[in-house]
Amino acid sequence: MTARIGRILAIADSESYVKWAARLLDGLDSPSARLVIVDSPIRPTPDQIRAAVAGTSWADVLPPIVERHRLRALLSVTRPDILLAAATGPVVEQIFTTAAGMPRRPALVSGLPGVGLPATLRGALHRRFGDAFITHSHHEAQAYSGLYARRGIRAQVLVSRLPLLSSRQPPQQTTTAGQVTRLVFASQAKVPVEAEDRIAILRALDDWVRQDPDRSAVVKLRSREGEHETHHERHRYRDLLARLREEGRVTDRLVEDFGRMSDFLTPGTALVTVSSTAALESLDRGLPTLIISDFGVNERMLNEAFAGSGLERTLAQMVSGDLPFPSAQWLADNYFHPPDDRFEADLRRLAARARTGQLPRIAWPAARLGLRRLRAEVRTLAPAWVVSAYRSLAYPSRPARSTP
Repeated sequence: MTARIGRILAIADSESYVKWAARLLDGLDSPSARLVIVDSPIRPTPDQIRAAVAGTSWADVLPPIVERHRLRALLSVTRPDILLAAATGPVVEQIFTTAAGMPRRPALVSGLPGVGLPATLRGALHRRFGDAFITHSHHEAQAYSGLYARRGIRAQVLVSRLPLLSSRQPPQQTTTAGQVTRLVFASQAKVPVEAEDRIAILRALDDWVRQDPDRSAVVKLRSREGEHETHHERHRYRDLLARLREEGRVTDRLVEDFGRMSDFLTPGTALVTVSSTAALESLDRGLPTLIISDFGVNERMLNEAFAGSGLERTLAQMVSGDLPFPSAQWLADNYFHPPDDRFEADLRRLAARARTGQLPRIAWPAARLGLRRLRAEVRTLAPAWVVSAYRSLAYPSRPARSTP
């Protein structure tokens, strides 16, 4: 009989990471899997938490909130074999440096809650003390393995299917472009940056809707007013759409809405986005899916994973009804590879090494973080204006900027 993985503790900090961690843990054979949320400026609200864990083992009893200074005590009590830092880079760094000083440290694992390209040096440095990093496609694994090798980062790169994907084989198209009566636009905080680009997206959605009285379009927002997201949004779609309505420039069949993405991805729907992981959820259900190419399909727009997918279309093509679906080969090569047991086998080996004290000692190098560790502390405790003030003092020759 195959051994089980062991005790797993996941620590998350934002809505998207809570959603990822809850589903990842549910798919693992562990006798004791726990999920907690660390208190931070981007901690999700109770409503966001409920939406993130809906349909998982944490749906009835929500994950508890743990204050940052209690992390070491939590590790001492739970004694996990694997510690999954399901969090943004600075918070992962704080979690890992806290665990590094434990008498018997757990295996330190991290990952990203969706499409992981581009592989950035900044993100890698935040996670450099980890034993393993989770990717979700073989293309991602190649990119991170190359980056880690060039920078001398020892973490093992693992490949797991995104836990939000349910298809066992590359999905087949279930809704054709001609059957689509609703567009769902999956918005993102970071791209595109400029307000005029975002307005262009809204106007194009409205142009598509106006061609047929049976059509509608939804701008799917990640948060309600007052709720936090993983990344700061400079020009909010809700504000831009409200302005266009006041000016009479959009129809009332273009609306914004909230909730689980899975509730929006129904037959007769096509998904439109610049780079959201929701594109993969849409493909998983066999729906037409369009990556907006007007602003680029590249590293800067965070959508290079979709380059060459056949999903790239301009807004003008979208308005004309060109709503694509990729080839089975692209799907198999990108995120829809057949499931296997290698990922769990890798975790079992890491857990066994942790239980037997075979993991490398990292307490001393982790303690030498200096200003980087202070930044991680500030990131988990302080609001954005405090982070900016700290940066202006630490780097007086550089302009302060918002925390990523």
